[in-house]
Amino acid sequence: MNIKKVHIFYFSPTHTTKTVVENIGKGINLETYNYDLTFSCDNLKDYNFTENDLIIVGVPVYGGRTPVITREMLNKIKGNGALAVPVVVYGNRAYEDCLLELKNILKENGFTCIAGGAFIGEHSYTKKVGTNRPDNLDIQKAQEFGKLIREKLENKTYSHDIEVKGNFPYKADMPKMVFAPTPNENCVDCGSCASVCPTGAIDIDNHRKIIPEKCIRCYACVRACRFGGRELAGNPLAKILNFLETTCLERKEPEIFI
Repeated sequence: MNIKKVHIFYFSPTHTTKTVVENIGKGINLETYNYDLTFSCDNLKDYNFTENDLIIVGVPVYGGRTPVITREMLNKIKGNGALAVPVVVYGNRAYEDCLLELKNILKENGFTCIAGGAFIGEHSYTKKVGTNRPDNLDIQKAQEFGKLIREKLENKTYSHDIEVKGNFPYKADMPKMVFAPTPNENCVDCGSCASVCPTGAIDIDNHRKIIPEKCIRCYACVRACRFGGRELAGNPLAKILNFLETTCLERKEPEIFI
């Protein structure tokens, strides 16, 4: 096996997962190709790799699991004996079964997982938890992780799948919640919200028209608006926010498995 290329896949509405996996790739320092899955839910493609490829796959943690929206996408990525590095990014609460689930998806798709990592990003629901992460220290650790992967490749010490944290059977997915951020009085119809929505929950021609059933509450629309023009009316997540902002403030550090 002679690895020459690194293929980086990520689902990253708010760019935190993208930042982490791209910096892992920088640490590996081989020829790199990036694949943004964020807007691929209606345009799924098949990807096939060989034993001479390494892929890094990054997803955010949704309630301790891989996002439901990503699972069909991930099953389109076939290994055929290639190597893989599963990476999850969570909002400073817990990643629970997500990393194990992602690793098992890749294993079932014909990959050998030679390393894995759980990193921290600013929580999508509140800027008070995981604030401004991944920060410079996280980026440094991601690049150092990449260097360790490169060392493992050069030493050819990857004969079997690594063990990662998590439980099987996995915990249940989060209950389906049918609500979405909506425009407020600050909205100027600039369209930035619709341009970043990964599911098409915001009408591209009428930004005030919302399809709540499609919303995955990634809050990309809220983060993208420069005018503070979108909010979750009525605060249906009040209990969750209170839990996060009172019990999840202590800084957590990335965990790597290699």
